[in-house]
Amino acid sequence: MNIQDIARLAGVSASTVSKVMNGKDRDISEETKKKVLKVIEEKHYVPYFKFREKEGLKNRLIGLIVRRDNREREAITVNAEQAARLKGYGLVIRYAEPGDDLSEYVEELARKQVSGVIIDSERKAACGRLENTAVYLNQTKEFDRRERVSFYYRLSEAGRIGTERLIQEGHHKIACIVHRRDRSVMEGCKMAVQSHNLPLQPAWFYEGENLEAIEKYGIRQCLTEEVTAVICGSPDIACCVWKLMERTRTPVPDALSMIVVGDSPVLKLLGDGITAVRLPAGQMARDAAECLTEMIQEQKEMELMRKFSPEIAERRSIVRPAQDKLGEKIIVVGSMNMDVTLEASRIPVKGETQIAEKLYVFPGGKGANQAVGAGKLGGQVYMIGCLGNDMDGRELYTSLVENHVHMDGVLFDTVLPSGKAYINVDQGGESTIVVYQGANRSLNQSQIQKCRYLFESAAYCLLSMEIPDEIVEYTIRTCRRTGTEVILKPSATEQVKEELYADVSYFIPNENELHLLVPGDMSIEEKAELLRKKGVKNVIVTLGARGCYLANGQVSMYFEGSGFEAVDTTGGADSFISALAVCLSEGKPLVQAVRFAIYASGITVTRYGVQPALPDRRAVDVYEDEIYGRQSTTGERT
Repeated sequence: MNIQDIARLAGVSASTVSKVMNGKDRDISEETKKKVLKVIEEKHYVPYFKFREKEGLKNRLIGLIVRRDNREREAITVNAEQAARLKGYGLVIRYAEPGDDLSEYVEELARKQVSGVIIDSERKAACGRLENTAVYLNQTKEFDRRERVSFYYRLSEAGRIGTERLIQEGHHKIACIVHRRDRSVMEGCKMAVQSHNLPLQPAWFYEGENLEAIEKYGIRQCLTEEVTAVICGSPDIACCVWKLMERTRTPVPDALSMIVVGDSPVLKLLGDGITAVRLPAGQMARDAAECLTEMIQEQKEMELMRKFSPEIAERRSIVRPAQDKLGEKIIVVGSMNMDVTLEASRIPVKGETQIAEKLYVFPGGKGANQAVGAGKLGGQVYMIGCLGNDMDGRELYTSLVENHVHMDGVLFDTVLPSGKAYINVDQGGESTIVVYQGANRSLNQSQIQKCRYLFESAAYCLLSMEIPDEIVEYTIRTCRRTGTEVILKPSATEQVKEELYADVSYFIPNENELHLLVPGDMSIEEKAELLRKKGVKNVIVTLGARGCYLANGQVSMYFEGSGFEAVDTTGGADSFISALAVCLSEGKPLVQAVRFAIYASGITVTRYGVQPALPDRRAVDVYEDEIYGRQSTTGERT
């Protein structure tokens, strides 16, 4: 854009534009003068800066000086640029090194004819002609009070908020690891710990000069066996902690809860997501840019100090300390399928076609159902199995994660699709199922072996027969070596090898499965006793609406059903088994655990589907009086 272009747009000669710009416009009408000035302003023509100042015309540029070591510099620059652009301004950015004289940067920007400047500094800079259009950004309470317009947040507050979140969850032994530049995060952490009268161990706090020192010394120093939670001063420190946790097979959050000061997309990808204290740098920069353009446009002086507060971005990296949890670890080895449920007036028989009245598609599979059931009830549950690398697989994975299941042992098969189950349900809630195993067939001994560390710290392993027989056998043997108790759900189509019974702590067939496993005209009690003679420690026969039967070395008893009216029995058995495991993992007596499981499964069959129908702990605890006050029916032997 030059003077000829301005003249053409204003419809005047170049000499007229020159006269207006140089103040030699006494022979030019006021209307023509205004027309020329308007074009100059609209086109941001900057030929003579002194003339623009004289006439009150402002250049549509603002400057930003941001410290190169500011951890939030990207958020600041991006958000300041966006806010300036929306106001019709361009942004000129200068990065400052620690110790630089910021006044020199301000002077440089002034020569570039910016109309105002945003300065990332706790110290006031000499701003010359830009003194009245300077806005400061800070991340500490220790800033220069001579700064007339200042936008700030406090890193120490972020440290305090993160610590308070951990304390709220019950953590009393908290480590804090930060870069030296972020030591105020540690100050906030210590303030919160002291305000709750909690132990403040010097060894649990580390500030490093660089990431290498933090990774080499700091993390191992702080994360002793006593520490139950850690505050990481930045996302890069969190990645280093995560890497060590993976190497040492220390599960987050079960063995160590984590929270990070500062958010980053990578934190969403670690495990089930890492909770962060989100810093308000982006919002602060946007508001600063908007405030500055307002000061420029309206030519007004301001005195303003505005504080911004960090906030928690909740994910899944904080749980109660391991020693405070009631339940021991539960492993589920089994199938994961997508369930396609067809509801009809009755289940079709050979050669018959029925018209389905309703169709439901839900995540399912006995293994996944049991894992979700345990997760919803508050169990510490880990899934081992295989999914297809397809849409169903991703949906199944998400469903498990959202229901508090740890997916350490799950792999994706790149060849086979995810398993599917086709379920027919009649008006009475009874069902038949046809299963396509798909990727479930890919579960192998190598995968089980790689997850041995899970078995070594687990109290119970839930096992169903929708996976290859050799994997069932290998898993049972692994449990025997690690001292993990096996809870086995047999299949109506698969026989259990005689030599495996002795390693099964809880054998849970339904009535039909019992009669297939032990043919003949004997009673349920007699058949259960035969299984016990083969080595099974506890036999529990589920009887649908009629309840169940329990036999072991101490008792032989029937339990009444819950009395709930069933609409879909598909998930009843899985709900029963998962609830039983959770109750046992909490140290409850077996008889009490069976009653708890009956009510959990009773709630499940009143709803359609399986995983959506599985109850959470609150839904079952509503019936606490009935569960713990109800006695067994006939047939008790002590």
